[in-house]
Amino acid sequence: MDAMRENLAYLIDQRLYESAEILGSFLISAAGPGSEVSAISRAENLVLYADALFGRQEYRRALNLYRQAQQLCKVAGHAGGSTRTVPGSPATVASAGLGNAIQSGSYSAGVRLRVAECYVALKEVKPALTELEAVPHRLRSLRLNLLLARLYHSSSYDRAALAAYKECLRQCPFAMEALAAVAQLGLSAKETCALLPQQEPLPSTPSSRGGGKAAGAGEVHESCRWLQKYVEAQAHRTANENAASLDEYQQLVSRFPNNVHLHLHMGQVEASQGRNEEAMIHYQKARTLDPFNISCMDDYALLLLSRRSPSSSSALPAPNLQAWVVAAVLWMSKGERGSAMAYVEKALQLDDHHFPALLAKGAILLHADRSETAAVAAAAAAIFRRAYTQKQDLRVFQGLVRAYLRIPKLKEAIAAAREAVKAFPNSASALSLLGEVYLQHGDSRDKARKVFEAALRMDSRCGAAVTGLADAHSMDGRHAAAVDVLERHLAVDASDWIHVKLGFVHMAANRLPDALHHLQTALSINPSNENAKRGLNRIDKLLKGGDGDEEEEEASLQYGTGGPLFE
Repeated sequence: MDAMRENLAYLIDQRLYESAEILGSFLISAAGPGSEVSAISRAENLVLYADALFGRQEYRRALNLYRQAQQLCKVAGHAGGSTRTVPGSPATVASAGLGNAIQSGSYSAGVRLRVAECYVALKEVKPALTELEAVPHRLRSLRLNLLLARLYHSSSYDRAALAAYKECLRQCPFAMEALAAVAQLGLSAKETCALLPQQEPLPSTPSSRGGGKAAGAGEVHESCRWLQKYVEAQAHRTANENAASLDEYQQLVSRFPNNVHLHLHMGQVEASQGRNEEAMIHYQKARTLDPFNISCMDDYALLLLSRRSPSSSSALPAPNLQAWVVAAVLWMSKGERGSAMAYVEKALQLDDHHFPALLAKGAILLHADRSETAAVAAAAAAIFRRAYTQKQDLRVFQGLVRAYLRIPKLKEAIAAAREAVKAFPNSASALSLLGEVYLQHGDSRDKARKVFEAALRMDSRCGAAVTGLADAHSMDGRHAAAVDVLERHLAVDASDWIHVKLGFVHMAANRLPDALHHLQTALSINPSNENAKRGLNRIDKLLKGGDGDEEEEEASLQYGTGGPLFE
């Protein structure tokens, strides 16, 4: 019996779960209730067998066996027997007797952790929390505390989550997930740094659990400065102090060149404030360093879609959360809104708070047919409001403003645009959102034009300001001025969208050859551009003596209709 048990534990340690399950079935049947095997040994056998089932992802079966083992441990009392205990996993061999481990509670804590992990795998959060909370604080391992913190965080129990994450950092200051989470939950950099060691901790010393002494009064060991710098970068990012955050990250990159994680974070910060080109540089650098990395690649795919080149991101493995979002983006680029929505829903089924998935779903809804505009735009606004609760990001404000304009809810649109300007005071794209709202008021076009001009003074390459100013000129009949604005921008951004805008402006001025040239150029860049196809159809009608669809022309001149996903 002991040989079977030892070999079962060995198979589990080697992750040979199929063999372990078969051997475990023999062990359990040899130590049934009618045998002379003690209750403690039967409990240990059940836990080992459950570990094998857990490894095979048969969580419901494993949960049932863990429960049986818990009941046996309750009636075992002070009985001795095996020589196995559970510092981190019920299958770990140790020198102390299992009876002593049960009496101290360490074995029960390990089993409760496994029970909670089964519940998490089955997406049953409440019973998982109940199991973890039943473990005394002195017996909570780092692994247990981190799982508890994640569950609190996902359940919006922010105060409890913060306390659990802080306990993780006391146990291991290099728990990087916890460092990012406490910043997201609002803990200041100063408070977080107080939890960190002042000298580099070693695993075998007390300082490895956050209790080490400082190298000197007020001194920080050089090898730990980078960790504090990382904490400060995260805190600045949460506070929306993007320039300071990027500066901290850049200092870290100078010490840790070619760090994929840092480039991904810098890309996220740049994308959140609408600096898409800068974000692309960091994502491309990360992809060059590690072509098989999937973290943040769904956000990268959204940026690629705004440039109409999503196929560059098509090498991600599937199925997983990021890959579903990328698949949705690829279908969006082909104009297949139904297929895109199906894939983004798969992503949200895995994590209904996943930020890129929420952005993608909102964008799909914004690109609905005009016959569905009012109802679908309201649904898009609801999705962007959900994304807003995750983090402040300029793309969320852009989605909110455009959804409100299509409902239409001008009061809410202008409130969202003003909040964007307040959150991103140095962003020309944020200021352009305000101009976009003013453009919808017939008596506010002069104000809109001034806002777009101010945005271009901030950033002459801002596409939203360029197309917005062109729209303002076109709506007032100043087609030559609109063409001049767009053609100047064409030198720095020869995208299909700019060619479409030029095509419609030339069409409005009855310069059909020029309109035909730009619309055909747009289609050569992006064959799935629906606005370019509609424009060519209208030119065909005009050349045949028809009057075209003036209402469609006016709608297509408005910025955002069929334009880039996000500026």
